[in-house]
Amino acid sequence: MSRATSGFDGAKKVPGRKRHTVVDTLGLLLAVAITAANAVDHRIGHTLLDRAIERPRP
Repeated sequence: MSRATSGFDGAKKVPGRKRHTVVDTLGLLLAVAITAANAVDHRIGHTLLDRAIERPRP
């Protein structure tokens, strides 16, 4: 693991990465992000929701 993509989540006491996903009601992926474990969840959530909203629909 590279240090740029790895971190330590102090609340959960675990090192590594976090995987964040946004799915629709059918479970289809709309947005995905992989961040260091020390990334702030609500900030990543806002970013992912913005990505999902901007994504063109078929």
